Amino acid sequence: MDIIAAVSAHAATSGSSVVHRWRDEELTFAELESGSTSLAGAIAAAFPDDSTPVIVHGHKHPLMLVAFLACVKSGHPYVPVDSSTPASRLRAIMESSGARLLLAVDPVEVPGIEVWGRERLATAESGEVDLEAVGDDEPYYVIYTSGSTGRPKGVQISRASVAAFVDWALTLIGPAPDGGHVLLNQAPFSFDLSVYELMMSQASGAKMVSIDRDHIARFKDLYEEVGRSGATVWVSTPSFADLCLASKAFDATLLPRLRTFLFCGEALSNETARELRRRFPDARVINTYGPTESTVAVTSVVCDDDLLDACPVLPVGTPKPGTTIQIRRPDDTLADEGETGEIVIAGDTVSLGYLGQPELTAEQFTVVNGQRAYRTGDAGFLRDGMLHFAGRIDFQVKLHGYRIEIEDIETNLRSLPDVQHAVVLPVTKEDGGPISHLHAFVQLPEVPESPLRTTVALRKQLKGLLPDYMIPKSFSYVEAIPLTANGKADRTALRAAL
Repeated sequence: MDIIAAVSAHAATSGSSVVHRWRDEELTFAELESGSTSLAGAIAAAFPDDSTPVIVHGHKHPLMLVAFLACVKSGHPYVPVDSSTPASRLRAIMESSGARLLLAVDPVEVPGIEVWGRERLATAESGEVDLEAVGDDEPYYVIYTSGSTGRPKGVQISRASVAAFVDWALTLIGPAPDGGHVLLNQAPFSFDLSVYELMMSQASGAKMVSIDRDHIARFKDLYEEVGRSGATVWVSTPSFADLCLASKAFDATLLPRLRTFLFCGEALSNETARELRRRFPDARVINTYGPTESTVAVTSVVCDDDLLDACPVLPVGTPKPGTTIQIRRPDDTLADEGETGEIVIAGDTVSLGYLGQPELTAEQFTVVNGQRAYRTGDAGFLRDGMLHFAGRIDFQVKLHGYRIEIEDIETNLRSLPDVQHAVVLPVTKEDGGPISHLHAFVQLPEVPESPLRTTVALRKQLKGLLPDYMIPKSFSYVEAIPLTANGKADRTALRAAL
């Protein structure tokens, strides 16, 4: 489903319907359509014959949506940059993208680029300018992810890929209940997980309700806003759900209309899915998987009771239509059924490549059976058509000669009774030196009064699940695992606490 056409149609038939609410700010479909068209005209007039990306800087204000749509209507892909982004990274994105214009929904001072502030965005006039939107095979948005060299990578996703992704995503949430769908948005718009609710709401005429980082920092405000949302669809990382599950108030009484949990971005534990099923008996829990380079997600599976009983470690699902998954060995031959190797994704939602980085694009992208394909760097295996995720190929450590998959340890830790979340970090005696041991950060319902006794008990339970060399030597207990702005476990913050 094409987003530009869908918004125009909803504006014509149900223009007063709210497409986005953040705190007390609301945006209707009619306002989104008219505001984006006016702003698109202003951009096209100021930058004729120009298709360079436009940076949109802000957090959760509804004007972000107007700016995104205005960019693509005027022939420019948009680059979402959250207002929490450090100045040095913003400069790196500016340099990498070649952007000449920054739309500042939230104030920012940055030299070397033309900046339009919120007032200008809200009052822009199009004049008499013919608009030519981005084409189907041209970038619709560019999302920057971390690069191993320290240089951010701009992942280009085409208009056609967005349309193909949305067609599939809408099948996951099903028809709207009475009163319509309300999609809860947790992730910042600079994190591709947000594309789920951002595009599904605009495509289907639904409402998106955003919570922001200040809500997340204060539990009382968070639960009030979540409850006020009236959400029917929950989209987040598993870590954010674990954070909410720490409160007994997080259940169907708080969200009586909730019918679907959609997870992506991290491994979903059996324990988290099972607890959500218990607290929200009328809601489906759906596990999905996909890197930014394949437009958010490409596989899905409903985690019903049968699956939870059969799979201590949850699979990530079967591929969507238009996508094929291969598992390849290090020598690039196809792996056998059940054999672990690198996940390779081919299909209609694979990225156009990294903006301005042709060598890296050639290294990571290829062609499989005539379709564009991406080498994910993720390990996994296929069994009966179902993809099982087995961590990052490069997320392995070597301890005392043993090669260890960190996520394997974390998965087993989270399977233990009362363990709500766990993160394991390798510890070195000196920078760059060999790993001396593993340290586990564990979130329990309460911080134990006797950490030593708890550690002994956890290590004893792990002995029944893991070989001795994989059991963390030391443990810390925290009220809550800290999260990054994207809602993932903040390993950097935890490492600083070691």
